Amino acid sequence: MARHKEFEPDVALDRAVEVFWDLGYEKASMGDLVDRMGVGRRSLYDTFGGKRALYLKALDRYSGTVESEQRQLAAEQAGARGALRVLFEASIREGPPRPAGCFVVNTATEVAVHDDEVGQWVARSFRQWQTLIEDVIVDGQLAGEIAGHHDPEILAAILFNAWIGLRVQARVDKDPQRLAPVIEGMLRLLD
Repeated sequence: MARHKEFEPDVALDRAVEVFWDLGYEKASMGDLVDRMGVGRRSLYDTFGGKRALYLKALDRYSGTVESEQRQLAAEQAGARGALRVLFEASIREGPPRPAGCFVVNTATEVAVHDDEVGQWVARSFRQWQTLIEDVIVDGQLAGEIAGHHDPEILAAILFNAWIGLRVQARVDKDPQRLAPVIEGMLRLLD
């Protein structure tokens, strides 16, 4: 007779995201994962596979939850500047259950450099975000909210790369007040 799972897989996966986001792939031990996910070691392997398979599932879960929430929040803003501000500010806020910075940026610097599959996942995520920023810029230009002299593709690339830097900095400097002027500087590039 098959045993009934004694945990909710989505909740456990959310906790795995938190572990990997907080500790990184290499530092997160199977013991850390078992403890913080509230799942037995055997159940973890049976449900999610090994550590690497769990990591890939955690990346997908992050994209489907945290990144999805950020996209939705940006879409709900009245204008292009508001949408970009909300995206950038989300990167400097830390609070339960989310660590500072960005899980995908952490992945880019830790895992993607030596794992092609993860590297492709990160590259795809980065392209999607840069495209979103470009779309917001184009909409802002059409609405007269963003200066029309900017090439949207180039401006999106600049803002996206500044945003990555902001997310790295947020991992180290946890005071949003010190990082807020960076966001203001990024938004001035729209003039």
